[in-house]
Amino acid sequence: MEVVPPGRETHGHRPFHGARGAQGTGDRGAGIAGPGRVRTVIGNIDDRPGRHSGSPIRRGGPHRRRDPGQRRILARQSNHPISATGATMSSRANGPSQNPSQNAHRLSFGEPAAHWLEALPLGNGRIGAMLHGGVGRERVQLNDGTAWSGSPASEFADGQVTADTAREAIAEARRLVAAGDFAGATRQVQRLQERWSQAYLPLGELTVDLSHPEGEVTGYVRHLDLRTAEHVVRYAVGPVTVERRTVVSHPDRSLVMTIDVDGPQGVDVIVALGSPLMTLDSGAAERTAWLTLRLPSDVAPPHEPDVAAPVYDDERESLRGAIVVGWSHDGADDPSGARGGVLRAAGVRHAEIVLTTATTFTAIGQPPHGDASDALAAARRDLAAATRRGAGELRQRQHADHSALYDRVELEFSGADPRLRLIAFLFHYGRYLLISASRSGGLPATLQGLWNASMRPPWSANYTVNINTQMNYWPADVTDLPECLPPLFDLVEALSVSGAATATRLYGAGGWCAHHNTDAWAYTSPVGRGDADPAWAFWPMAGAWLCRHLADHVAYGADPSFARERAWPVLRGAARFVLDWLTELPDGTLGFVPSSSPENRFRTPDGPMAIAVSSAVDSELARDLLTSITELAAVAGQEADPVVAAAHAALGRLPGAVTDEDGTVREWRDPHDLVEPQHRHLSPLYRVFPGTGVGPEEAGAAARTLDVRGDDSTGWSLAWKLALRARLRHAERLPALIDLALRPVGPDAEGQHGGLYPNRLSAHPPFQIDGNLGFTAGLAECLVQSHTGAVELLPALPSDWPAGRVRGLVARPGVVVEVAWDDDHRLVEAQLRARSHRPGSVRVSAGGEVVDVDLSRGAWTVTRAEGGGLSARPAEA
Repeated sequence: MEVVPPGRETHGHRPFHGARGAQGTGDRGAGIAGPGRVRTVIGNIDDRPGRHSGSPIRRGGPHRRRDPGQRRILARQSNHPISATGATMSSRANGPSQNPSQNAHRLSFGEPAAHWLEALPLGNGRIGAMLHGGVGRERVQLNDGTAWSGSPASEFADGQVTADTAREAIAEARRLVAAGDFAGATRQVQRLQERWSQAYLPLGELTVDLSHPEGEVTGYVRHLDLRTAEHVVRYAVGPVTVERRTVVSHPDRSLVMTIDVDGPQGVDVIVALGSPLMTLDSGAAERTAWLTLRLPSDVAPPHEPDVAAPVYDDERESLRGAIVVGWSHDGADDPSGARGGVLRAAGVRHAEIVLTTATTFTAIGQPPHGDASDALAAARRDLAAATRRGAGELRQRQHADHSALYDRVELEFSGADPRLRLIAFLFHYGRYLLISASRSGGLPATLQGLWNASMRPPWSANYTVNINTQMNYWPADVTDLPECLPPLFDLVEALSVSGAATATRLYGAGGWCAHHNTDAWAYTSPVGRGDADPAWAFWPMAGAWLCRHLADHVAYGADPSFARERAWPVLRGAARFVLDWLTELPDGTLGFVPSSSPENRFRTPDGPMAIAVSSAVDSELARDLLTSITELAAVAGQEADPVVAAAHAALGRLPGAVTDEDGTVREWRDPHDLVEPQHRHLSPLYRVFPGTGVGPEEAGAAARTLDVRGDDSTGWSLAWKLALRARLRHAERLPALIDLALRPVGPDAEGQHGGLYPNRLSAHPPFQIDGNLGFTAGLAECLVQSHTGAVELLPALPSDWPAGRVRGLVARPGVVVEVAWDDDHRLVEAQLRARSHRPGSVRVSAGGEVVDVDLSRGAWTVTRAEGGGLSARPAEA
């Protein structure tokens, strides 16, 4: 994805200049809203919680023009720290961006955040919080992972493409592709497009204001500790010192903040709630304040500039939500101030604040249930349960829960090089962010993980399933975070239900499919409103790619019940769709027509096009999925299933990858001149990574493809290139990629040049969390690989790394690995133990040498033998 100038496009794709007309709307069935219907819309959004401007807009009224500053929407979440009464901080010497410091597990700042990209993230897989650490005011921007616009009905709110229309469009597209009329084929696949997926939205804001005596602020520091998942702010104003500690607890479904004041007297404190959503009601009583909220019924993405957003439509279903905050303190309550979501107290030295949230969301793909009072009751139940424990116990339970996951893995380097400290921090930060964003019972990590401050976020902060959602979960198995995977599996299962109807209606196929965008409602249609570029609007192979995660989880040693009960039904359905979608090509092989390669295009006399015959990624996804279903059948006891027999037969007719005249992997079956030879998407190399790898002959074409694409790109593309180069053992090419991923990026950055914002979130730009999570996975691939059937130690250490050690990575088929290396990148020692029931005898390789160990007998230590080769002994010896 990239950010481009204004126009109707998504995920950074330049607009396809097709005219909107009868083609885009006349093919739709009944159910299109009539022209007289009124929807309440908020115009001219001010993203600060609680603030809107603009008047209601009637449907069919003035078109909304895209705000040229939309691409910087995250950076505009200003804090402008409100200093305490009389308290002052010196101005920044180096402009608005801070230069944080970090060790391998902590990120520290010497000033409050001036904008969202300097704030620090906490999360429990449900409640997300961005803390700004202001002096006199702590601003906590709140998310709830279930806070989405719309409902399952949003997908077809403007009507639905009929099966007859789709059948005609696909047949005609195939005829036109065969005739070389790619523009005509484009117009046909546009007939399949629906509207857009829905948006992940901010829920609200907690502010905590403290009065201080006059004086200069000294000793200010704020930090995020990855080991404890705790945000700490400390400073002094004259004789008064203040410390705030905040955690977000997964076991207790709550945010917990403590305030401690040391000085001659306490401080006055105001606790307030606000929200950018429609507030239905608010109140405060008995040291508790609350808001009830209404989420929009529709939010179009920023790349639909002629559509006003957000929309609150009484005739369309949407979620309701609630925020509740309670506190205890040693000061004196100010009853006159307890109203409208606000609490006040005077003379406070110690306070404990607990916050909970809830919505009427039920499950992915299912309609909301209940009203605002139900959401409020749920949030109050969580608050009551949490406050009974007290802040001390809540923090202990949160720390125990977090450290049980976080402490499993650690990367260390010798020496004190700041660059290496940053690399180690980012490796750990990716795991921290995944733990914080994705836990059982919640929704998957979005394009922005769990954190979003905008009411119209870039690309709707949704699930982009042509690479980005998948990349979010690349580190889950290999860095031993299987607890973070259930939300992804829940999404895929929901897509397999809604996508079955899409497969039948649009393609006359069995099984299920999904296209390149989805949301909390399991959207599976092509987006685009009938005139969008198929490069980003037509691609029915997302399901096949998502299945790689379930197959990998089995390969990493998942319990056999997972293979039988969760993986098998989903993979079988996806394979059945692929088998039906395949078509016989003139040479007798099987392929896909029409076929796109995510977000890429080729040149034609009629302009850039994206629809042709059998993109390389479609063919490789088909091969990968059909191979996976045949392998999974043996584990699940389904060898006799007819889909397995059909998969075996089809595999023999799938052509291999084609090497082009320039030595690269060809993007489509036939030769085409690419519009962007250095395109950020590396889809033709899917088989290299995250697929099952390639042999030496194919590796050469893959390497040449990477060379032509170049190094520099978006944050997530840099992470993919890092993993690809590691798979190809290109150790000497890795330092340059890592340096590009580490470079500082300002909040107003644009274009396809990734790097790090001050809070170490990855820049596309704008912020996308896949760059962080993919970076962690890429480094893991440098350290341990296991896709070939052996546990390969240190396969691609970056050429400039000194001696170091990593512990806790997981190799297939469920082997926990600890490995140390010296300055010459030679193995010093490795320890291996079984994590799952599956490992027995395992082959271990390092530096071209191999040794077999039997993990059923316990853990083993592997070292270099004195006479060469590898030596293995039981770890107890």
